[in-house]
Amino acid sequence: MSLAKTRCRSGVCGLIALFLLCALAGGALVKAAPAAKAPESAAKPPAPSAAPEIATVGIYLIDIRDLSPTKGTFTCDFWIWSQTPGTENVLAELQFVNAERVTWYAEGKPEVKGLNCFKRRGTGIFRMGWNLRHYPYDSQVLPIQMEYTLRDAAKMKLLPDAANSGVSAKNIPTGWKMTGFELQPDTVAYTSNLGDLNLGNSRGEFSRLTAIIDLSRRDTVEYWILVSSAYVAVVMMLVSYFMEIDKPASRFGLLGASLFASVISLRSALAGLGNFGTLADQFHLIVVGYIILALVVTIILNQLHHRGYEERKLRLASIAAAGIVAVSFACLNLLLVLRHPAGQG
Repeated sequence: MSLAKTRCRSGVCGLIALFLLCALAGGALVKAAPAAKAPESAAKPPAPSAAPEIATVGIYLIDIRDLSPTKGTFTCDFWIWSQTPGTENVLAELQFVNAERVTWYAEGKPEVKGLNCFKRRGTGIFRMGWNLRHYPYDSQVLPIQMEYTLRDAAKMKLLPDAANSGVSAKNIPTGWKMTGFELQPDTVAYTSNLGDLNLGNSRGEFSRLTAIIDLSRRDTVEYWILVSSAYVAVVMMLVSYFMEIDKPASRFGLLGASLFASVISLRSALAGLGNFGTLADQFHLIVVGYIILALVVTIILNQLHHRGYEERKLRLASIAAAGIVAVSFACLNLLLVLRHPAGQG
């Protein structure tokens, strides 16, 4: 009996020893096993896109001249400069989008610690849209568009040097007055990647600066030169109302001469501008309308005279018509001028 108990105890002790050995071996394996890797997407968040490099660009216009409505252009001399912390010469790759031609005369590289600086002096012929509706009491916008196309807007951004940019007021064309200047930043998007495969199906976007010069003029002398012949035609038209009723040929001759003078005056105004619809053109059209009205009145009076109406009454009616025409023409002419800046200045 004692022998059985002894064997049982030794068996239990053996099992306990075996269990302890297994536990120790399992703990060692757990410690030796490497930690499970986290997914790379969770371990490495996507890197944010780098901010674009900044280039500060300024422009100073020295001389504005040769404003041509027929060509739709203007010419100016200017200084332009750039400042960037990078190594690029921004001016060398700057495109003047609305330029017919740009000619460079001088180039310099100011030494500034921590900045890469360049400056240039040149002359350019630039396209512009003319609005001559109020000519010669008009205001015009002269743009100079500058675009950096070597690198897209995500890598290079142009900022204006507004503090040092401007226009020399001494070199504004005679008869014009500068009313404003602004150097305006913008980003231009094209409906193409422009051959840059890195953009995929995205649009090409580039940084642009636009120098905007506002000019206005109030040339009363020019206006009177344009319409003086038309006013002579108006006087001739009014005189026709006081001529004999029974002599329509004299009236027709005078009205024909006044219409001819008005048309020649209108052609002269158009020849210098190549643009129809100015203040002077509108005045000429009014004059032509009143001359045609006088022709119609002459025909009606002549028909009434042949039907036996008393000549004295017809003459009084013609004089009354002259008064109505004169007053209405003056009011219409005043309204026309007031609708334009000439009547608001």
